[in-house]
Amino acid sequence: MNVTNRKDALRDQRAKMLAAAPDWRASDARVNPRVAIGSIIAMWLIYFLITTGLAMLTGAPEQWSYAGRRAIVVVAGILCTFVLYQLLQRAQPQSFGARLAAAMGAAIPLVVVYATINLFVFFYWFPAPDTAKIIEEVQSKFPVAWEMVLILDSSIRWYFFFAVWAALYVAFGYANEMRAVERRANHFRMEAQTAQLRALHYQVNPHFLFNTLNSLSTLVLKGSKSEAETMIMNLSSFLRSSLAVDPEQLVSLDEEIALQRLYLDIEQTRFPDRLQVEVTMPDELKNACVPVLILQPIIENAIKYGVAPSKGKIAIRLSASAEYGLLILRIENDIDPRAPVPNSGTGLGLGNVRERLLTRYGPTAGCEWGPSDGGGFVVSLWLPLSREVC
Repeated sequence: MNVTNRKDALRDQRAKMLAAAPDWRASDARVNPRVAIGSIIAMWLIYFLITTGLAMLTGAPEQWSYAGRRAIVVVAGILCTFVLYQLLQRAQPQSFGARLAAAMGAAIPLVVVYATINLFVFFYWFPAPDTAKIIEEVQSKFPVAWEMVLILDSSIRWYFFFAVWAALYVAFGYANEMRAVERRANHFRMEAQTAQLRALHYQVNPHFLFNTLNSLSTLVLKGSKSEAETMIMNLSSFLRSSLAVDPEQLVSLDEEIALQRLYLDIEQTRFPDRLQVEVTMPDELKNACVPVLILQPIIENAIKYGVAPSKGKIAIRLSASAEYGLLILRIENDIDPRAPVPNSGTGLGLGNVRERLLTRYGPTAGCEWGPSDGGGFVVSLWLPLSREVC
């Protein structure tokens, strides 16, 4: 796939994602049907119990007959609210304000329907003894459309009841959407972190290959054929091992040091009499988890700036310890004071180690470097101590 086709494919994918965004939002904002229907039934049941209980406590007459009428209108209220729920499920504007406005508007016709049913139940189908008196009072003020007046009055009183439920439904839906957005953001954040870890990992390989091939060319120029062949074989073994691992993988400290020994075998071919390696690692830390190849740039720098310019034997010392729940690794190399000072590097290697640690562990991990007390150079890194299966 050429660059133009790749750009077109990415543009089409982005367009599809943007087009699908409203569907995501509508799906995210839907409330679980069990929760929605349960809230409808609970709201009307609480209304029925409170209203009936208060009427009985005040000693109002014929409360059992009124309770039957009230049960009928409660069932009607449940049905009207369920219709409102169905309408709100299908109408999902993007902003919270627009959803709330749509909910408030959708409640109006259903309140009118409920008020009409309430009128028929209490005034026509099952009239109470005082119904005639109420009708006469209304007719005296509004002789033509007294039913519409009663429906309007009832609608105004009941609108608040429906509106409260609709607002709660919209609020629940918006909360669901925010949780989904947060989950999606966390997913994207993890994907970005994974991509960054992979980029940092793969950044090491060209850096390492450049230095190793540079060393190989030096051996070839010197006519050291056998040493060059040995270095090529060691390089092949190291690359086979390093490329087989996942950049996100955690390995045990013992495995990480074994990988570094493969690299040191390459450098041992160049400096058979100058390179000395010392490892101090307690047995209880051998299974501590570390990011794979996290020590590679540090060992590489120790070779480049400590061993390569020297004339005598140079030691590279690696030690591991545990303090306050942290795994602390210390890599120190001698510096020959008689050797010429090599040119400063780009800082890519050690910067890469620090970025990998911060990306994976955050502020609980870090890396520092500088001159050691013995006149050499030391790199210290720390990360949370974990002995889980790596």
